[in-house]
Amino acid sequence: MDSVSMKSIIAISLHLLLMTDFVMAETQNPPPQAEASSKPNIIVIMADDLGYNDLGSYGCKDIPTPHLDKLASDGVRFTSGYVTWPMCGPSRAGFLTGKQQSKFGYYENVSAPFDPKQGLPKIETIASLLKKQGYVTGGVGKWHMGTTNDQHPNAMGFDDWFGFLGGGLMYFPLDHPSYKGRFAPIKRPLNMKYLQHTMPVIHNREPVEWKQYLTRELTDAGIRFLEKKRKEPFFLFMSYNAPHLDLEAPEETIAKFPPEKMSKIPGVKPADRSVYAAMVWEMDQGIGQLLAKLDELELSENTVVWFLSDNGGMRKTSDNRPLRGTKGAPHEGGIRVPMFVRWPGKAQPGKVLEDPVTSLDITATSIAMAGGDPQAAKLHGKDIRPYLTEQTKEPPHRTLYWHTARGPAPEGVIRDGDFKLIIGKKSVELYNLKEDLGETKNLAAEYPEKVQAMKARWLEWDKDKAPPLWTGDKNIQYADYDWLKGSPHYRDGSE
Repeated sequence: MDSVSMKSIIAISLHLLLMTDFVMAETQNPPPQAEASSKPNIIVIMADDLGYNDLGSYGCKDIPTPHLDKLASDGVRFTSGYVTWPMCGPSRAGFLTGKQQSKFGYYENVSAPFDPKQGLPKIETIASLLKKQGYVTGGVGKWHMGTTNDQHPNAMGFDDWFGFLGGGLMYFPLDHPSYKGRFAPIKRPLNMKYLQHTMPVIHNREPVEWKQYLTRELTDAGIRFLEKKRKEPFFLFMSYNAPHLDLEAPEETIAKFPPEKMSKIPGVKPADRSVYAAMVWEMDQGIGQLLAKLDELELSENTVVWFLSDNGGMRKTSDNRPLRGTKGAPHEGGIRVPMFVRWPGKAQPGKVLEDPVTSLDITATSIAMAGGDPQAAKLHGKDIRPYLTEQTKEPPHRTLYWHTARGPAPEGVIRDGDFKLIIGKKSVELYNLKEDLGETKNLAAEYPEKVQAMKARWLEWDKDKAPPLWTGDKNIQYADYDWLKGSPHYRDGSE
């Protein structure tokens, strides 16, 4: 073999060796762009006070919800999806932190939003944890976690926030003709409810003007976030106010739901159900627009979309059947909610899963999807990806616990398999949910040993609850936050 041929062989061999090293290096150390693009976008849509049976996918007959039904059929729907408390504030505190709220002393709703003691303590949230995984984080709608500078969503992990900081909001601007001057100007101190419901809409720390129906305003804000952040891995918390009271909707929407055509629900007036239906329909339409925007931006295939309500539906408006109870109750109608997730390419569309899962699992699983470690973050939920993808048929939870007292009193719920025990102030209730989903027959007297064993387990779980973050209310009407300027609740500290 001549020297020229030998040099060619050596050159080719070196080239192949270098190429092999390059390919191996690329495989072992993918470029940052590839890592970023592999992270799924994550959206959590939370309704407020939506009844268990108020979506078509859960059996509703009088309120069309085509977009949410399509989202449920494109994903995995849970029949035993639970939240951590039967009312807004503690339930949302549990989801946002990924932790049982009694473990850090959050036992009741923020009722006095300008009382600096009320609301979240300094704590990690789903947003701050996802930021650590390289996500840009956004929130839209209801906060209800306090109003101090340290409790503001921007200080709790949200890069971008459009919404309101109270526990609800009137659905039209305060000068809307339907209010007949009731709120503009406010002539006397407001009760706790309307103090919260007349706070301004803000974008981060600036007040903004808004002109349209609130649900539509929030949808538009969510769409703007998607358009702006579409090139980065993002997390978006769409925290709708609907269908929380007050009962308000555009007249043309209410007209779609004549009272005489609404389902007959015990304790619900047809006229109230009519407006409630309009509110749910408006929310469904908005969610349809958000999902369409994902399609338009070619983001759908890499976006996980969760949906749930923050607690059970209201006695005045909602249909929680076949469950017993409503918002505020420890029965299934207070804590079991519509819940589903669309995870394209991973979770089988149309799957219905019956084992219990919780809102805490949404937080933990989202962190895991983003590449984080829920256990290292000391979250109380479970990463349910193996359950969602049917890699395992083992239920994520054998036993679930709730602390339901509005304080540290020993009141709560334990669900162990099919059995559920409610521990009240003076009595206990035991139900077999598999045989009696409506909780109609209290079995406590028939199974005293099971009652004692389950109660002992709950008491052991409840031992490390924290003292209340606050007690009592201070009806503080004014504050000097810059984002309050222009609202009826702004007053300079010098006044």
